[in-house]
Amino acid sequence: MPRMTAARAAVEILKREGVTNAFGVPGAAINPFYKALQAGGGIDHTLARHVEGASHMAEGYTRTKAGNIGVCIGTSGPAGTDMITGLYSAIGDSIPILCITGQAPTAVIHKEDFQAVDIASIAKPVTKWATTVLEAAQVPGVFQQAFHLMRSGRPGPVLIDLPIDVQLTEIEFDPETYEPLPVYKPAATRKQVEKAVRMLVASERPLIVAGGGIINADASELLVEFAEVTGVPVVPTLMGWGILADDHELNAGMVGLQTSHRYGNATFLESDFVLGIGNRWANRHTGGLDVYTKGRTFVHVDIEPTQLGKIFAPDYAIASDAKAPWSCSSRWPRSSRPQASSPTAPRGPPPRRSARRPSSAVRTSTTCR
Repeated sequence: MPRMTAARAAVEILKREGVTNAFGVPGAAINPFYKALQAGGGIDHTLARHVEGASHMAEGYTRTKAGNIGVCIGTSGPAGTDMITGLYSAIGDSIPILCITGQAPTAVIHKEDFQAVDIASIAKPVTKWATTVLEAAQVPGVFQQAFHLMRSGRPGPVLIDLPIDVQLTEIEFDPETYEPLPVYKPAATRKQVEKAVRMLVASERPLIVAGGGIINADASELLVEFAEVTGVPVVPTLMGWGILADDHELNAGMVGLQTSHRYGNATFLESDFVLGIGNRWANRHTGGLDVYTKGRTFVHVDIEPTQLGKIFAPDYAIASDAKAPWSCSSRWPRSSRPQASSPTAPRGPPPRRSARRPSSAVRTSTTCR
């Protein structure tokens, strides 16, 4: 069995989990990890001027392409506390980033040693998982679990705190046989998708609220295709902005208080059915819930089961990754609803649309349960 430092094992796992870029600031307590990063190669490092900046750089890198996970590296004490704002931003927007901090030796962590702050406890409220690794042999398993958690369910950040003696300890680890853990994502069933589509087709003035979960799931093109086939206008949330082009004929504009467009609000107020996908009904989007929900039927699709019903109770809820519902249909019913206005024409509230009942249920693919 190959032997290497725990720090080097961590670097090898990063590469096998697909990490190609990292951002950070070196310091005494994390320098063994940096030495392993340099020796291992294969990961480009960007030197930040401030560790908080490095955490935001990691978040930005994750956002640039589906599947990316940005890595932020810093030393003990203030470097970890500087990352907290970046971690808070990442968990609020469901962005997976991995923050790695150095730490004082395990024997003196709780003896007020230099920069020996309990960063795992500080970071816990703003991460999916925050841990200080006290045994070098646990490093491979901790990093493997970190990537599993960041990618599973609602994405989010993780912090791993590495005492300097843990980094330097040699362990047995074979990078060539390492495999990432399977990612868990709930998926809508055929019956659930068919019911949601029937509710949409039965309405007269349906609307789609498209959240950031669609971007996280790399499902933007599928959402646009569904909207174009059915003729249903789309309201992107602030996190969903960019799912479809600003000048797309079905982009009704954003809705809300501080993030609204004039015709976004007008279109929403005219709707009688709302399909929310990958969104969380944030209060800057909804405003007063009495006005927002009155006279409308709601279907909510979200990857996080505990998000369903958290703000208000939808008429129907589906716990599912935002990409999964589209695999349940190989042919959406063509809509008889009139097309939206030309992209060059001033946008206004869509006309009232006649309900359409397809002659048969949506055809579902055999890959959907």
